[in-house]
Formats: sequence, structure tokens, C-alpha cells
Amino acid sequence: MKISVVLFSFVIFIVFSACSLHPEPTAAKANLSAEMEAYYPLVEEALSLREQGPAFFQNLEDELDRDRHLSAASIHTLKHTIKVQKKMREALFERAYLYEKWLDDESIDPVVRLKGVMFSLSAAIVLYDNYLFNLSMFQRNRHLRQIVNAPDQEYHLESLELLRASEGFTSVDNYVRVKKAIHFYQKMLKRGYAFDAEMLYLQTLIENSPSYRALVDKHFFKIVSQKMYFYGRFSTDTVELLSDNGINLFSEIFGNSVGLVVVSRGMMYGKHEITAGVKSALKAGDILIEKTPFRLTDIMIPGYWGHAAIWTGTQEELKELGIWDHPSVVAHHAAIQKNKMVVEALRSGVKLNTLEHFLNVDDLAVLREPNMSIAHRREVILHALAQVGKKYDFNFNVETSDKIVCSELVYISYPHIDWPTGKVWGRYTISPDHIAAKTKNKDLKLVVLYHEGKKVEETDALWESMLDNDMSTPLPIETILP
Repeated sequence: MKISVVLFSFVIFIVFSACSLHPEPTAAKANLSAEMEAYYPLVEEALSLREQGPAFFQNLEDELDRDRHLSAASIHTLKHTIKVQKKMREALFERAYLYEKWLDDESIDPVVRLKGVMFSLSAAIVLYDNYLFNLSMFQRNRHLRQIVNAPDQEYHLESLELLRASEGFTSVDNYVRVKKAIHFYQKMLKRGYAFDAEMLYLQTLIENSPSYRALVDKHFFKIVSQKMYFYGRFSTDTVELLSDNGINLFSEIFGNSVGLVVVSRGMMYGKHEITAGVKSALKAGDILIEKTPFRLTDIMIPGYWGHAAIWTGTQEELKELGIWDHPSVVAHHAAIQKNKMVVEALRSGVKLNTLEHFLNVDDLAVLREPNMSIAHRREVILHALAQVGKKYDFNFNVETSDKIVCSELVYISYPHIDWPTGKVWGRYTISPDHIAAKTKNKDLKLVVLYHEGKKVEETDALWESMLDNDMSTPLPIETILP
């Protein structure tokens, strides 16, 4: 079956054939909420793959430069990755056209209608971004392109998988459909409707996209039309058109429009005196929670705080605790000796990172269990290090232990604390705010607090406001994260 990244399709008539063409606002709203529950983990997985894509491609190119061919292990990894991308592309494609018909249906409540269009538009935008960050580079390497396009029965891949994805990316018809949705979205924004949390999330997803910036460029369509017409006259070979001209054309235009990747920095990032100050206050087993307003995940996670991690302690501390030679610690000697002492669950998995890397944030709180016994401190550190290497839990389910999110890392590492949980997106989970809330009953105490890049000396009033989440502000949408 031909799979194409067609962003909006007239198949929508089939989707709604068994339904009313004009759904009631309440029913439409309920359907949208249900769709959003399934959409959150899909987007998170897409962002995870996007973060890993460039490094993965570079490793393959390095292997080709060194050995002139890929190892069997690398081929398996590449084919598995293409299979995952294909499955994700199909899921996003389905959502991209799900609410297209609402663009022309004025009988629907305007806010619900806007939300539905934003849902489908965001899925289309993610498809564009996924191609740019995960697949477009393979078009530039003939060797890798041939491997990706070759069929593989084991992974259920047909021939020309990359070509099919490329056709959707370069489709002018798709661009026109997305442009129509963007025009509607921008027009509706001017009406000043109040956005709920789900709409804020969708807005952030759309406007923080590199592809969105290219698509709203008034010169984009004119350039594409002229160049595609030129290439069409002088080439009849579709494969060559897409691989040598069309893909490079679209990547060039997108890249020139947005600079492709713009990385924002938190207010505490790169401040050596701040890093030294935080490190001097830390003790093995401490909990770090942070807020970074420009990160998409911080919009999705309920509450004020957006991420949590655990400080393992230095080599000297671990020796004092008598666990430096424990097998769970020995496995990470090299990392710890390179100052990688922050255990955190990121989209790419649970890792050890440096404090400098972690402090790409605006706000930071260091929490500590008061009167913590040596036995419990050892237990916390060993539990935390045992999580390194696990995958990220895109379902945000606190009851799964094979995959975890950042706050679940704390939940698992501190089993002797009775943690609160909440039901979010249909699953029981623990958020960074749940962790912070344990300071209310004195299970944890606040050790250090930074707000907007500055250390807070008088913390009581500010900390109470943070706990009550009275400080949330709209996300700045000028920032792009890869």
C-alpha cells in the first residue's frame, strides 16, 4: 500500500460518513479531548526521535567513511528506525486530515472549531519537522538513501519508503492545504478567544516549529512554484527529481526561512558562578526540579515545575557512603569522573549528565529529605543509577517501571516516601509539582531556590506561590527548540 505524507486528504468524507456532518459542540469537544489524550505521547515520541535523528545519521556516515559499508547491526538499527518513522508518519497523517472539514463548517462552535483545526494543523507541522530532522539528510547520501529505499520483509518495509515520504514533503498540493489551515488559524487568533491548556499546547507546537516559520513566509509558495516548474520541464525521472532537486529545494527553502535550528538558553545556562554555587549546596541524593518556559514539555506537564532529576553525589561522597565499589555505581565510574552526576529521564532515555548541562533553565529548586539516614541515602542513589539506560515513558504511566519519565525517576528512587499522584490524560502519573508539594508536610525541605536566573534569599512567599501555581505566564512563542 502506498504510504505518503499527505497532510490533508479528502478521505475525511469517509471518516465522517457514519457521523453527523455537523457535530454538536459538546460531542465534538469530547472527541477532541479523547484525541488529545492519545496525541500527547505521540508528539513526545516524535520530539524524541527528532533530538536523536541528526546524531544517528552522523554515526552512520562516520561508519561509511571508515568501513565503506554498514555493519549488520547498523542496518538492523536503520531499518527499525525507518519502521518506527513509518508508523509515526501514518499516525500523524491520520490526525493531520482528521478535522480538515471544519475549515469550511461554520455551524461548529468557533472555539471548538479552532481547536480542531489547530489539532490537525499541528500534526501536519510535526510531519514537516519530522522529515526535516529525521529523513531529509538521507536524501543527501546516495549510499544510505539506497539502503533506506530497499524493501525489507523482516521490518515490513516496501521499496521506496523514503521516496514516498519525500513525495509528501515536496507536494505543492499539501502545502496549499496547510496554508489554508494556517490562514484560518491566524485569522481566528485575532478574535482573542480564551485558550484552554490543550489549545495553548497546540499553539506552542505550531508556532515553535521551524517548518511553520517557513510556511508563513510570503515568498515561499512563489519560489517553490517557479523552481518546481523549472525542474519539471527538464527531468521526467521522479526519483531523480525528488532526490537531487525537489528535496534539496524544499530543505533549502525551509532552512533559509528559519535557520532550521535555533536553540534557546535558560537564564542559568553557562553562568559558572551559579553552577559553582549550586554544586556547593548539593548533597548526594538531592532532588532537582526546574522550570524552562521555552520548552514544549513544560506546557504539557501540569503545574509550575516542568522537570525533575537526582544528584548522585561526587566520587568522594559515594566513597564516604561506602557504595563507590557497588556494581550499580561501578558501571558509571567513568561518567561520574567526568562530572556527570545528574540522573535525569529525557525523551532520549535516562542518562547521566553534567550539572552544567542540566542548568539550561530559568528556575531551579533543590529539595532534600530532612534527617535522611545513610541507609536511605544509599538506597536512593543506587535506585537512581539503576534507571540509567531505560527508555522514556511516552504514556506517562507511574505504574510502568520498564520506561519512566523524569518525575517517576524520583518516585522509584524514593520508595520510602508516600508520593501523591494524579490522573492526567487517562493515566495515573506523578508530576514535578507533586514532588515539590512534599515540602508542605515536611517530607522534603527546600534547600536552594533560583528564579529567573537569580538566587532567592527570602524564599517563603515565592515558594508558596510556586506551590500554588500562581505564577504561570503564557509561553513565549518566539523560541524554537529542535
